[in-house]
Amino acid sequence: MKGQKKRMSESDRPPVSRRARAPYRPLRSTVYFGAVILLASALALSGLWLPPLAVAIVAGILLLLMGVLVWRRQRVLRIMADPRWRDVMPCYLSVQDRDLRILETNQRFRQDFGPAIGEHCYRIYKDRHTPCPDCPVLKTFADGQSHRSEETVVTNSGQVANVLVTSAPLRDRKGHTVAVVEMSTNITESTQLHNELVRSRKHFKRLFDVVPCYISIQNSDFEVIESNELFKHDFASAKDKHCYRMYKGRDSLCPDCPVEKTFADGKVHSSVEQVLTKDGRQADMIVYSMPVEDEDGTISSVMEVSTDISEVKRLQHELAMVGLAVAGMTHRMKNILTGLEGGIFVVNTGFEMDDQTMVDEGWQMVTRNVTKVSQIAQDLLYCAKERTPKWDDDVSPQAILRDVHDLYDARASTEGVELVLALDDPPKLGRFDADALHSLVLNLTANALDACRFDPATGKQHRIILRCATQPSGATLIEVEDNGAGIPDDVSHKVFQAFFSVKGTEGTGIGLLVVQRVAEAHNAELSFDTEEGVGTTFRVVFPPSDRPTEPS
Repeated sequence: MKGQKKRMSESDRPPVSRRARAPYRPLRSTVYFGAVILLASALALSGLWLPPLAVAIVAGILLLLMGVLVWRRQRVLRIMADPRWRDVMPCYLSVQDRDLRILETNQRFRQDFGPAIGEHCYRIYKDRHTPCPDCPVLKTFADGQSHRSEETVVTNSGQVANVLVTSAPLRDRKGHTVAVVEMSTNITESTQLHNELVRSRKHFKRLFDVVPCYISIQNSDFEVIESNELFKHDFASAKDKHCYRMYKGRDSLCPDCPVEKTFADGKVHSSVEQVLTKDGRQADMIVYSMPVEDEDGTISSVMEVSTDISEVKRLQHELAMVGLAVAGMTHRMKNILTGLEGGIFVVNTGFEMDDQTMVDEGWQMVTRNVTKVSQIAQDLLYCAKERTPKWDDDVSPQAILRDVHDLYDARASTEGVELVLALDDPPKLGRFDADALHSLVLNLTANALDACRFDPATGKQHRIILRCATQPSGATLIEVEDNGAGIPDDVSHKVFQAFFSVKGTEGTGIGLLVVQRVAEAHNAELSFDTEEGVGTTFRVVFPPSDRPTEPS
């Protein structure tokens, strides 16, 4: 009936020959049997001249040998005919016909899949209605060869099991495949372990790649054999395999290499290095090397972990410069206060002596020193916080240069410096932050005046030119040119670094930092030309204004 499993009778099963059921005779049994026949033949031929007693003894021996051979043969056949040998196999065994119906099973099969005689294997294994794709049993029926595959089956209890399937043919006397033995080994546990290993490797790889530092594995030839994504992005190259080429473009090992030390003593080492990324950026790194050992404790490779500390180094440098700048500003403020005290003394003395000339002279000293204090305070405030530009469409750069000229003209004359204005005509208005532009020109002029004051050359007529012009492209050019001491070549690249100054305690290093920030806020190009002993020209080119207008 439908839904009921019916065990096939012996007569319903396809004939399986005794030869197919029993193993083939071993070679030694065949030789043994042949030797007995040869001895019997020889005995029969030689019986005419041997004594009857000798013939009887030899015949008895031959009969005994024949009995032993037959007994051994029957014992093997009895063992093979006994189904219990199948039940000790640590796997699922089944015999299937061409329709994939199950003819025989072992106890392990019946335990997990039930009495499946007469059922289709795909129905028992997977509750399917059609044969499985790439069925190894069908392949064996097709070519008479053994086949293997990995399958997923479902047991009686609903447990999913992974099995390794091997199919082998059962042949009749003519060599035709009449049935197929299918052996399925449960590999669920090993499959689970394998999957867990794969998941662990993927998890490790994700952790390996998301670590915010550069990780590389190097062999004893200092070739990078594995690396994380950050390393590949900034350093890895298709043509370079050695770490010293990737990091520094060198042709040989770096001096004091931590990886070399770890290969030598198996310990963790560290160093601070400067490297170059693929895009040419210089970076400061703190490098740690640690050994990677194989199963017998031999160092097979070394892991190198490098952390970019460029920002930390920059902050350290800036903090050091801040300390120096504070010390310099303190000294300069002290000098300014001394100047203020001197000016106040002169003013008071002028009042006591009723000398107006002395009062005016002392007041100029006070005014000059108050201006210095005010400029230092404004520059510090400009650099201490982010400032939102105050844009105005009607700003005249020429007017700002003229105002700065008026502020510094008297001081420049006192220092023996000629302050010259060179403005194009007619002037044009543009879109600027007027206060920021005023700070830029003021700082450049103050720097130029200091360059003239600190010029060791004698007998030179110092001059500063404040220049403003509109270029054919519509861009606005502002230049401050002096013929002072100039900037030495070995420090010219530090000009725009925070708190850098060549004036010793007379400078704070803030002025050019203000100039740089104002230029950046206006998207202007800032540059300078200098020659030691000849002078310096600072140049700022502002892009054309969105709406240039003629002055009214």
